[in-house]
Amino acid sequence: MIGLYSQLLSKDQKLIIKDSLIMYVCQLQKQYFRDKIMSYDEYHQRMRDIDEITDKLHLKDLYKHDS
Repeated sequence: MIGLYSQLLSKDQKLIIKDSLIMYVCQLQKQYFRDKIMSYDEYHQRMRDIDEITDKLHLKDLYKHDS
């Protein structure tokens, strides 16, 4: 059983995921804003999914301390 304070991912692993999500968001933005091949609803649902992932994995903390 994993303890309450056990870390799911190391900081380096979180940075890899953060960088991957940034690339994914860039791709979504191109599809929605530039290419217009994605609907408003689909774009915003995917962005909500990303927000949920970053919350669950505590990735937003990396942005606060990243310089």
